[in-house]
Amino acid sequence: MKLYVEGAPASTEEHDVLVDSLSALSRTLVGITARTLNALDAEVTLSQYRTLVILASAAPLRTVDLASSLGVHPSTATRTCNRLVQRALVARRHRPEDRRVAWLTLTEAGKRLVGDVMRHRTAEIRRLLKATDVADPQTAADLINGLVVAAGEPTEESWWQRWEQSGPS
Repeated sequence: MKLYVEGAPASTEEHDVLVDSLSALSRTLVGITARTLNALDAEVTLSQYRTLVILASAAPLRTVDLASSLGVHPSTATRTCNRLVQRALVARRHRPEDRRVAWLTLTEAGKRLVGDVMRHRTAEIRRLLKATDVADPQTAADLINGLVVAAGEPTEESWWQRWEQSGPS
């Protein structure tokens, strides 16, 4: 596999091909995550799941810090966390030294859900690697596109062609 060498810039064409491949892989991984959440009967949206993932890697967090990590307004993070608290996936805790601030953490159920989804995603990626028919990829983009195709997803070029045709005739 031909990889980028430190200090040697990739050509614009190679860069664009890699960006397109990574975009297709991103779409594929979101699909895997959505299907996993559905299979686990989690009743959690992708944005709620993203909240759980951030809390799994950075908790405890204040709502304002979580909102910043998510790139949303603090009121949006509060509403999301309210739903996750109702589902017993997130807990709000107060510290004795400052009862005004609530700190967000995962509950055991929230931690278990994130772990289950991550393990399923990893297993799916392993399955895709075995199913990839790219025996000796020449570039990272070849390998990534092989994973995308093995997942039954269109490559980025094919996706945009289908998108172009998806509107009213």
